Amino acid sequence: MLDLLHLNKTYDGMQVLKDISLHVDKGDVTAVIGPSGSGKTTLLRCMNFLAPADSGTLAFGGGTYDLAHMTKRDIASIRMRTGFVFQSFNLFANKTALQNVTEGLIVARRMPKDEANAIAMQALERVGLKDRADHYPSQLSGGQQQRVAIARAVATNPEIIYFDEPTSALDPELIGEVLAVMRDLAASGMTMLVVTHEMRFARDVSSRVVFMEDGVIVEQNAAEAFFEQPEKARTRAFLKTINDR
Repeated sequence: MLDLLHLNKTYDGMQVLKDISLHVDKGDVTAVIGPSGSGKTTLLRCMNFLAPADSGTLAFGGGTYDLAHMTKRDIASIRMRTGFVFQSFNLFANKTALQNVTEGLIVARRMPKDEANAIAMQALERVGLKDRADHYPSQLSGGQQQRVAIARAVATNPEIIYFDEPTSALDPELIGEVLAVMRDLAASGMTMLVVTHEMRFARDVSSRVVFMEDGVIVEQNAAEAFFEQPEKARTRAFLKTINDR
């Protein structure tokens, strides 16, 4: 359903993404892993147009797009079909959980309020927060706030959801509740591209793993083969470091 070809990105004269290509099938859960600074977050930001790419093409939804020359209309069209979950939740502090979920439905999609509220309540129920609909972010734990952010993404019925290290800002005891929601989404067939440091999630839930370092894809493979029979020496060294912790 999605093909990214030859993505390149430079910041301040330093190339941070170097000829990145990847393929995502419908229903895939693709985990993007690698050391800090390897370009994982920049990859997601370029794919969702939060950062402009220098070059590359994206084939998605029957269209092919030149990432270096995107129109506002093209960007808006693609964003209407994708969801994005940030590291730091990005909730409106002055809006309730319900209002945070309905905001994009009412403002961006011009959906009637009653319809938006019904969809948002379903999304909050899906992440286990129906009883917190009237709570503000300050009244919610970090894990609950991230689950609201996931509900916001799910409510738009996206074809794919991008997750940018969704548990990195959470205390250890709250990580499990967010990963449980993501596991349920994966089991339901949601297509997901997940930048993560959670190796158990990558191993047990993802269908495919992409390992990045220094702005390049070192190795990508089906999850079982990636963890059981990595092909590259650098991949084996990375996995050994993770397993030895």
